[in-house]
Amino acid sequence: MTEKLGRVFLFGIAYVIMLAGMGVGIWLLCGLVGMGLELLRTPREKKQSRALRRHPLGKASLRARAAWLICCLEEALLACGLEPYPDRPEDCPWYPLLALLWQVTQWPAPMVAGEWLDQVGVFLPSVVFSCDPGPEEQIRPEQFAAAWALYTGAGYRMSFLAPLIELPARLVREYWDDPAARPGDSLALLEEARRLLEDYGIPLPPGDRVDFLARQQSAGPGEGFVGQQCSYFVPWY
Repeated sequence: MTEKLGRVFLFGIAYVIMLAGMGVGIWLLCGLVGMGLELLRTPREKKQSRALRRHPLGKASLRARAAWLICCLEEALLACGLEPYPDRPEDCPWYPLLALLWQVTQWPAPMVAGEWLDQVGVFLPSVVFSCDPGPEEQIRPEQFAAAWALYTGAGYRMSFLAPLIELPARLVREYWDDPAARPGDSLALLEEARRLLEDYGIPLPPGDRVDFLARQQSAGPGEGFVGQQCSYFVPWY
């Protein structure tokens, strides 16, 4: 009887060792597969992956990333000396454009890629300063006059304001409806805005806005939210 119990005990130990060995083997196999996949990735993909992990908006939705770009534009406007109009925001000359840009955070996703992009498109500096706007970018005379006055009044500051105005529209145009776009691709536009602000000595959006936008986590456009709460110029209620 004692000998039989001993054999059972030894068999149990061997079985446990076998299971442990299988677990270690599976873990090593998964590690090797992961290393193999990592080796197959291009240097560009590896760089984007590292940037995605480090970036505070790496997991944020496209709406949140567009909102951060608009925050960058507002920081640039503040650096230009533009003061918010807390009592009558509509009197601010940049209010109509900013109010339209902020709708990217609230309109339904199909409307953003359609109507929003069309409306913003006629106000883009690349269109306003073009002698031959495209057929899909027909701008009414009063819109053209208002945009022309706004941009020419900014003078040399348009060297950094113009690309900042264009970036939210570029993000929507290039990534909004692209299922093949990798999450890190649109971060290049955020980095472009960051470098632009730093080159001109303009502060980046403050941490509380970044923290709020970083919480809007989603793949693709994501759910709508009230982005105006990040704005200096467009109030929210």
